[in-house]
Amino acid sequence: MRRTTAHAQRSPARASFWARRWTLLAAVLLGVVFLVSLQLAPSVSEQRRDSGIFAYTAEVIREGGLPYLDAWDNKLPGVYFIDALAFAVFGTNRWALWLAENLTLFGAALALFWLLKQIYEKRAEVWIGTLIFILLARHPLLVEDTNFTELYALLPQTLVLVAGFQLLRRPEWRWALLFGFAAGVAFLIKQTTVGVALAFVPAVLLSGHPLARERRRWRWLGGIALGGLACLLPVGVYLLANGILDDAFDASFVMARSFHRWVGRESVWLGRTLITTLTKSAFALVFYPLLPFLLIGLRAAWRRGRVRPLTDARTASEATLARWAVLTFAADLTLVNITNRGYGHYYVTLLPAVTLLLTFSVSKLNEWAEQSRRARRVHWARVYLAAVLIGVPLVASVVRFWEANWQIAGPAKQRDLTAYVIEHTSPQDMVLVWGAATVINFQSGRKSPTRYHYGYPLIVPDYSDEAILEFVAELEANQPTMIVDTTMRDGYRVPPLDPERRRQWWAEGGRRDTANLQPIYRFVAQHCRIVDEVDEATIYRCTYD
Repeated sequence: MRRTTAHAQRSPARASFWARRWTLLAAVLLGVVFLVSLQLAPSVSEQRRDSGIFAYTAEVIREGGLPYLDAWDNKLPGVYFIDALAFAVFGTNRWALWLAENLTLFGAALALFWLLKQIYEKRAEVWIGTLIFILLARHPLLVEDTNFTELYALLPQTLVLVAGFQLLRRPEWRWALLFGFAAGVAFLIKQTTVGVALAFVPAVLLSGHPLARERRRWRWLGGIALGGLACLLPVGVYLLANGILDDAFDASFVMARSFHRWVGRESVWLGRTLITTLTKSAFALVFYPLLPFLLIGLRAAWRRGRVRPLTDARTASEATLARWAVLTFAADLTLVNITNRGYGHYYVTLLPAVTLLLTFSVSKLNEWAEQSRRARRVHWARVYLAAVLIGVPLVASVVRFWEANWQIAGPAKQRDLTAYVIEHTSPQDMVLVWGAATVINFQSGRKSPTRYHYGYPLIVPDYSDEAILEFVAELEANQPTMIVDTTMRDGYRVPPLDPERRRQWWAEGGRRDTANLQPIYRFVAQHCRIVDEVDEATIYRCTYD
């Protein structure tokens, strides 16, 4: 009885102790995340194309509209729901997006810390691995803005690793369900982030984990599938109930595929995609300086997966996790750049696997440091790794703060075009932004007269004809007051509306092989006239009889 009483007395004290420790840990990680994210604060960094498209779509949803039907985009709806939730909690502004992404990164870092704590007894390795993850997630060559799908997907990707590792150690329904649910969330945010989920079963089989031979293995696979359905089914019901399931599928898969094939001008075979991935400047500049450590981590992880015999659940689970990290890295490399364009933010999806591999490498370096003849080389390797991981973000932060005149706590940056639109229109006016700068609609608070608030769904041959007719019909019904043509600064895809500027744009390399845009040109010629030019954009005023 005395033992029971003593235990009862100790338990609250122990629980309080761990609660304080985890609270302190969370506070430190949150502080680190916000510190390294100041370089991307709205007062420091301008909002870019993708962020503006997602934000405007979410704003329409927040005001009662529907994705795809009232604001068209070619992504699955996860990012719009996240942004709409951020607007509901923090207000409809860029700071809400910055806060939402930082909190997501904080959650991912906390989950990764907990995972590494299950593996390593040395607290230093746990902290180093977590800091590597945060610093890479804010690497200036990977992200130049906030509100990217890849950053939001880091949390469910990491939760898949956490749930999978616990499923390997102690198979339970809650871990199987969490695994499937997190994989479903990652898919809804960005389709190419599911490599970590796809690599799990091959890792279990290749490592010979006892889970592969367990009688109840099909139950756990069923639990994973059930968790995935628990995520995907409600979203499917939402889309179906609102009559936009076909629109969502068409935008996210059919049009996305047609657009990427048109941009690439041809189908690209897997080998060329991998070559492009490995040679793109963002990948090379970020990951090649880390290549020695990645190779050490890959070798250590693969050899660890060959450990025999697997004497206990912990040894077996850690060996399987090691191979899982290797296979996830390979899967992510294959999926990350299926469009063969390789924008820097695409490679954020690699970070969970890369972080595990680099942490394996750090652990191996620590083992080598215990050998006196290698201690000096290990010391300089650590210095080099710290310089690469800390130096680049630090220099980039200083440069961005300097360019912003160190006004970190100032108002959110706006484009000159946004200020122009606000000054020359009223809040109820419809403003069409022709090109790919929906950010102007979002920042100015002016609604687009059409659900096609940027031009990409209108330019793809053999796909966009119906959308063009619908676009013109919506312009006639909603009658924009102003058109802002940003195509001269948006790249070579969407042609300018003005014939003279279009010829100049073609001469500079603009695409001629677009869909037939004549119905749009006729509408503009009939109702609108050029009144100004601001920051390389052509401004039209429109009048109607």
